[in-house]
Amino acid sequence: MYRYFYKVMLAHPADVNESYIQHLLAATGFAVRLFLAAGACLVHALIPCLFTRTASRALDSLYRDVYQKRGASTEDTA
Repeated sequence: MYRYFYKVMLAHPADVNESYIQHLLAATGFAVRLFLAAGACLVHALIPCLFTRTASRALDSLYRDVYQKRGASTEDTA
């Protein structure tokens, strides 16, 4: 049972050198940023002159944070 719990809840955070709580906070932060970028895209779809680069900048920032600052591999999946 412990092995299953470890695999499901703790293995991935350990792989990226984070505790469960650190990983929870980081992933939640990324989710919030993606949600805000999606909102900007929706507004942009309705009113094209607004938020013309907001989503692009948000994705660039997320990429830097995930793959450069945190050192994640581009070979990692989900």
